[in-house]
Amino acid sequence: MRCNAPLPPDGDATARDPQGADVPVPREPLPPPWAGQAPTPWEPAADYTTPMPPSEERSIPLSPEPWAEPAIWQPPAPPRKSRLPYFLAAAGAVLLIGVALGIVFWPSGSGSPEASPAAVQPSAAPSGAMSETGGTEETGDTGDFDAQAGAVNTLLDEMGGTRSALGGVVEEGCPVDGLQRILDQRRGQLEKARELDVSALDNGAEMKDALVRALEASTESNQRYLDVAPGCPSDEEVSDVNSRASNAKGEFIGYWTPIAERAGLPSRTESDI
Repeated sequence: MRCNAPLPPDGDATARDPQGADVPVPREPLPPPWAGQAPTPWEPAADYTTPMPPSEERSIPLSPEPWAEPAIWQPPAPPRKSRLPYFLAAAGAVLLIGVALGIVFWPSGSGSPEASPAAVQPSAAPSGAMSETGGTEETGDTGDFDAQAGAVNTLLDEMGGTRSALGGVVEEGCPVDGLQRILDQRRGQLEKARELDVSALDNGAEMKDALVRALEASTESNQRYLDVAPGCPSDEEVSDVNSRASNAKGEFIGYWTPIAERAGLPSRTESDI
């Protein structure tokens, strides 16, 4: 009960304090009720990972809560690109290659033997090609122009000679034989004029038509002279036909002058033909 107090001997239930009073002494504590029992052996903790046997209970899904938030809108996924255009492009390329190879390797000709190199004729020289001497060679068109212009010029010379002969026959009094000779010459010149090739001449068709009309009128005039022979007709009797001949000759000269200058041929007048 008090510090430094002497402990009573074993078995005593009381003790005296310094003043001589008895003081109770506490006994030793009693052992616990579980004293003397064997300790419980250690056991491992229960394994809660073992799968549970299937249960026959069924769950029923409930409708979404009315307070649940609505799903957020998401944009639809972009459509997948089709591979059809790539396939068509590849097929077209293969087709074009096949066609090209077919054209290159396809046998040409109908089975007839090819012409030998010796049989191949050299092509005509191009227009304006330079010759070995440095000059310009004549082309086919230039050759035709010169030839056709020369044929017309030759006919004009014949016509000029017949006109001069007609003047001598008129001075002789228009004898029949002289007029017949003139008429035959004019008819021959008319046939030549109708057969002229003037395709390479400028305004060749118009020029040829004027020349033919001039010779037709001259031939008709010579026939009138011959109809009244011997002797010459008056000017009034042949004025109309001579006027038609002069007009046609003037029209012809208009077409012929530039052609003659280009071909280097002499120019003409109405009195010359």
